Amino acid sequence: MSASHILTFVLHVARSRIRRGSKAFWWRGPSSSGVPSEFAAKLRVGCSGWGYDDWLGGFYPEGTPKSDYLKLYANTFDTVEVDSSFYRIPQPAMSANWRRTVPDGFLFTAKFPKKITHEKKLVHIEEPLSWMYKSMAELRDRLGALVVQLPPSVKFDSHWEHVKTLLDLLDPKIHHAIEFRHKSWFKGEVYDLLRSKNVAMAWTENQYVTSPPVVTADFVYLRLVGERDLKEFKETVKDRSKEMREWYRHLEKEASGDDVRQVFVFFNNHYAGFGPASVNEFRRLAGMMEMGFPAAGGAQRGLGDFG
Repeated sequence: MSASHILTFVLHVARSRIRRGSKAFWWRGPSSSGVPSEFAAKLRVGCSGWGYDDWLGGFYPEGTPKSDYLKLYANTFDTVEVDSSFYRIPQPAMSANWRRTVPDGFLFTAKFPKKITHEKKLVHIEEPLSWMYKSMAELRDRLGALVVQLPPSVKFDSHWEHVKTLLDLLDPKIHHAIEFRHKSWFKGEVYDLLRSKNVAMAWTENQYVTSPPVVTADFVYLRLVGERDLKEFKETVKDRSKEMREWYRHLEKEASGDDVRQVFVFFNNHYAGFGPASVNEFRRLAGMMEMGFPAAGGAQRGLGDFG
């Protein structure tokens, strides 16, 4: 190996670190707009869910048993939004097993069950809320936040008092985000209440609304959901680069200060067709190296790659 190759490798390692578990080099450098790398250091980008059979061959190796999906996912990305909790609150034993499966430093977020948001529509929710907290307590230090996804039928005029009651019931020791899917919620009165509770208004782009990028807590929670027209999630089929750049500019502007300590960004498969590829595209915007997918054997690079 030539001296120049060795120097190149040393410089690469100097600005990289090896993420525990993934065996893949990555780095957090400045973005193209010159924002310091401290912003990227508080940024976590992941997918909404991990249990997709459509990812076999593209993300997971062919033939991977479903029981190994989470381990492989968590050795690649450092956060995930639990989507299944929306349909059914996981048993505490299941949450505890999730925690044991992932490496140190990995963070889960999880959606509130639809029992609370869509069926009861925030009325008489004490019992399911208690069960949700009991389950999520098993994640312990791996719990990053819980997100309340409200349906578009929940509007300010009809549910303002119920939202205020909900906020009073939330455990203040846990980070919470609330996603509104009706434009009536995007007003100062709502932002002020959320700030008083340190609850993040989720930034969102979905088939109903695109939210304004307003910060209401010491963390930001961005959900890029998209429409619901896609049926297969094997590859990227929509170019969302323009939208991603716009959201990233919002994050640079609104979340770079010391008052925002953590930023979560989650991609649904419906957004562009293949969540893991969207995660890597967003990582590139942040000056972070792409992660190699398990199906391709990861992205570890060694001295031999420079010879």
